[in-house]
Amino acid sequence: MSAEQPNKPDATPPTGGKKRSLGKTFGIVAILTVLSKCAGLIRDIVVLQAFGTNYLSDAFNNATLFTGNILILFGGLGGPFHSSAVAVLTPKKEDPDSGRMMVQIFLATMIFLILPSVAIYFFAPDLIQLIAPASALSEPNRQEYWEETVRQIRIMLPLVAISGFVGLSYGVLNVYDKIFWPSFSPAIASLAIIIAVFAFGDSAGIVCLAWATLAGAIGQAVVQIPGMLKTPLKWSFSPVFHPGLKEYLLMLGPAAFSTSIGQISLYVHLYFTSTIQEGGWTAIVNANRLIQLPLGVLLTAMLVPILPRFTEQVAAKRIDDLKDELSRALRLLWFLALPIAALLMAIPTPIIKLLFERGKFTTHSTEMVTTVMIFLAPGIFFYLARDLITRVFYAHQDSKTPFLIAVAAIVLQTFLDWLLVSYFKTGIAGIAIATTLVTIFNLFALTFFARKKIGRLGTSKLIYPTAIMLTASTVCGAIAWFVSNQISAILAQNFIGQLVSLSLSAGLGLLAYLLVCMAFKLEEPSSVADRLLKRRKTTSAQS
Repeated sequence: MSAEQPNKPDATPPTGGKKRSLGKTFGIVAILTVLSKCAGLIRDIVVLQAFGTNYLSDAFNNATLFTGNILILFGGLGGPFHSSAVAVLTPKKEDPDSGRMMVQIFLATMIFLILPSVAIYFFAPDLIQLIAPASALSEPNRQEYWEETVRQIRIMLPLVAISGFVGLSYGVLNVYDKIFWPSFSPAIASLAIIIAVFAFGDSAGIVCLAWATLAGAIGQAVVQIPGMLKTPLKWSFSPVFHPGLKEYLLMLGPAAFSTSIGQISLYVHLYFTSTIQEGGWTAIVNANRLIQLPLGVLLTAMLVPILPRFTEQVAAKRIDDLKDELSRALRLLWFLALPIAALLMAIPTPIIKLLFERGKFTTHSTEMVTTVMIFLAPGIFFYLARDLITRVFYAHQDSKTPFLIAVAAIVLQTFLDWLLVSYFKTGIAGIAIATTLVTIFNLFALTFFARKKIGRLGTSKLIYPTAIMLTASTVCGAIAWFVSNQISAILAQNFIGQLVSLSLSAGLGLLAYLLVCMAFKLEEPSSVADRLLKRRKTTSAQS
């Protein structure tokens, strides 16, 4: 898509022109993110069928935790680099000197990330043995597991620096309303892995995933460059520090530390998981990816347009407008996500069997992923609200509060992991339960401090519509579970039978959800329908 065509998603509106509406931007980003997430799902299907859930697949996922996960958490939409760039650049986007500021920000970020990358390269063997003791494995397998993890970490280490470039480029493009490549480019990384598995999986083994991940990340970064060059920014370098660099660093520091705490929480999960069973970490990673499929679409689609809007509202001291926007966004996210959460809890096994159970992904693999997903799915409700309210703090250029809450959360999570996994012996289910409980704690803590910052959030107005959505979701899950069991007893459980069973059970469950919401006159169904019909009419008129 060309950036010069005004009707395309990445077109930049003229300075001072009419802004794209929140709903329209949400829809465009959602469509692009769905395509990207679908590519990621196909990637996961291909990888799991080729390599299954074992200690070697655990090694790749552990190496990704040190490298690729940093690209997702730090460099992704909504990550600290993206959020900090948006918060600092938005008020200055018409300043002709902003190009010099962004060049300094890019350089400072690269230096900030290269130094720890060098340290990780040399200390990787010791780090892996400390963080992933792998006591559940035999001695020969444990050594191979450690060596393979270290090898793949070293291959993928450039992803740490790439995450900074990608995150900042997303921020620049977001500010100037160029949303195509930031939303769609993660599909490039997925495509690289898919190609690598088919081309080199049999000969090179699982190490091909590391090289493909690196190649995909480079492609993800390169495609952002043309869009950035077409922004109004006048890119130039000067050794004289721009005041915006200090603002950025002050914003980035706590935000990066906050996200690092989130990364540390994953290391804590990895530590306890490695003591349970072979393939457990791969099961947790892939169950979480299934959860993140709808979450990623909804959050990315909402956070891309709403963070600049929150920032502008704070700068203009229009706090009541911010609270109204927050309430509408939260209701829309819950309306779209809660029935999905209900389906993931009600019929997880049919979903996982249809998607993954073939090749080296066995029935045991399905059982592990199902166990994790059942206990992660309830956290969707709290996760959406947590990430949305966090943007209120970022709009105030306050990343310290989310950071301090994240520190408290990691302490709580460490205790819960120990309690549930080591003391009560709940296995990988304990990891999922701990994750959901910590998400709930995070949300309530953020809400408490957000009220101190901007006053009452108007959450009392959300009680009635939320109760309707939860009731409708319960009906959705119950119908899906009943229909799935009945049809599975009739149809042969081959691919076609599984597809028909899942389609009917999920479809009838979602229909029931929609009917209940409409019966109680919830405004979201008609609002979403109006937007879809309006977009369809607009498209027809243009064609």
